[in-house]
Amino acid sequence: MKCFLRRIKVTGIRTWIGIFLIGFFCCAALDIQAKQDAPARKFTETVTNKAGDKLTFDMVLIPGGTFRMGSPEGEPGRKADEGPVHEVQLKPFYLCTTETTLDLFLTYYEETVTAKKDFFELEQAQEKKPDDVDAITGPTPVYGDMTMGYGKDGPAMGMTWHNATTFCQWLSQKTGKKYRLPTEAEWEFACRGGTTNIYGFGNDPQPLGDYAWYKANSNIEPHPVAAKKPNAYGLYDMQGNVWEWVYDVYSPTTYQLNAQGNPCVNPTGPKDGKIHVARGGGHGSDVDRLRCAARGYQEKWWDQNDPQIPKSKWWLPQMDFIGFRIACEPEKTAAASVSSTGSGFAADGKGGYTFDTGILRGTLRKDGKSCGFTLEHIASGLGLDGGAGILGYYRIFTAGKRYGSAGWDWPSESKVMADGSVQAFWPGTPDRPFEIVAHYKWKDASTLDVETIVKAIQSLDDFEVFLASYFNQNLPSSYVAVAELPDKPGTAGFLQAAQSFGDWQMFPRNPDAVSMIQDGRWTIPPNPVNWAIRPALKAPLAFRRHDKPGPVVVLMAPPQDCFAVATPYAGETHFSLYFSLFGQDIPAGQTRRVRTRLVVTNANSDRQIVELYEQYRKEMQSGSSESVG
Repeated sequence: MKCFLRRIKVTGIRTWIGIFLIGFFCCAALDIQAKQDAPARKFTETVTNKAGDKLTFDMVLIPGGTFRMGSPEGEPGRKADEGPVHEVQLKPFYLCTTETTLDLFLTYYEETVTAKKDFFELEQAQEKKPDDVDAITGPTPVYGDMTMGYGKDGPAMGMTWHNATTFCQWLSQKTGKKYRLPTEAEWEFACRGGTTNIYGFGNDPQPLGDYAWYKANSNIEPHPVAAKKPNAYGLYDMQGNVWEWVYDVYSPTTYQLNAQGNPCVNPTGPKDGKIHVARGGGHGSDVDRLRCAARGYQEKWWDQNDPQIPKSKWWLPQMDFIGFRIACEPEKTAAASVSSTGSGFAADGKGGYTFDTGILRGTLRKDGKSCGFTLEHIASGLGLDGGAGILGYYRIFTAGKRYGSAGWDWPSESKVMADGSVQAFWPGTPDRPFEIVAHYKWKDASTLDVETIVKAIQSLDDFEVFLASYFNQNLPSSYVAVAELPDKPGTAGFLQAAQSFGDWQMFPRNPDAVSMIQDGRWTIPPNPVNWAIRPALKAPLAFRRHDKPGPVVVLMAPPQDCFAVATPYAGETHFSLYFSLFGQDIPAGQTRRVRTRLVVTNANSDRQIVELYEQYRKEMQSGSSESVG
């Protein structure tokens, strides 16, 4: 009997071990398959020309998602065909980092050019659809010099829409991938770089010269591609240099029809028409034509230099302002959970979450710990986080009392919500008479909103959550929006935390905040801090940036939600920014919430950062009359 029971026990153990191993290997296989199914973030295509030279270009994955297409009434330079603003939902797609170069276009031309004139071409070839990759008819010889006197590292120019789409057919056959022109919606989505700005870099046109060749700086001629700064997706010359053909036929009423859907899914423009859309503006364009929402289209005079009768369907001779950029379909699509903005979190199987918005990627709650974010700026390759991560719950106080060492040490639970956001929950304990809920949600590809909700189990006097962000040494300089600059009485602006004012500096909202900061809470171990009180806040708005051009990380909160901003001096090895949230009494049984936003931007002016905050303040509908000014 004992032997029989022993055999049952051993057999049972073996069975459970077998089940465990099967489950383990199945999960591992699924994880490997998921990684294989996910499209690469970037790939380099190689094409060999007739001479045997290898030409390469880079394609980056633009994340799918929903965005608001068009321009609102009142946007400077807006035209009637840019409205109404409407929601568009897109699937992921690849886009070339540059306009198609003359060097690459010549490879296509040399392989496919034919002596036939347009009016001798077969009717059957004319009726073939432009996306039919089995029916490539080569272009006729161009009248004049295809280079127009410019270098091969510049954009290909002077082709018709038909010629550009035929190039995509040729490239598809040559590579085995599905290349095409981007749709008008895809182009605008990519140009915006995950933002709602007028231009890809912000709302102020002043920095245009850093990003675009246009009327003010181009000498009215095209320039080599990628000579200016890229946008947040790593795309060069999305504004200026040459106009870019997109897939869609033009109609001034397209957006009125698109607005009838909610949202409009992967639109491709009207089915019929002979005039096609071009986007982005050119080297001779004024600033209003370089807006993300600005629409262009072929005009009658574009083929005026063509001596053929009828006019060529291949060439727009000497038109050095029109080119194109190619898109590519992903071979496989990722199955990650995404929000309605195209950005979201996916569980990593270890208690944490990963994200990749196309602009930023990283982790939240790595290894299931109650910590903040790791963060990488994809286009620049820069790691932005350091130490304990970004937006982590650190010190938590009431009047003269500290609760434990750090909130990120406390046990918590978390889950991915249906919209791709993450919700975390810290339960109350006898030593912590409150519950905390954190809600992390991507607003767009470069903007993260964090909502912190506290329920008081017992009355909490002068309750404070110290939200801590530790950055990489790539971001050594810290700036805070103050109501008055010390060297400019009566003038608001951004003040750098200089070492001469102390190792640790606190910028309070008002005198009541100073009293709270100095009530003894900061003298409680571990790591007591003696804050140097600095000028009062104009708004809870601060940022860290590199001394050289590069990504800037901006933190902000509504005025009523944050009562102080703290930071060490510029260059101090913590490279941190802290927001003191709540700063209010919470009666037992009641709940309060506060909000915080993180934005990673290429903005290189204080004014652009102020505009980000003003937009945020309006969104929050705080009712505050404060302005950073």
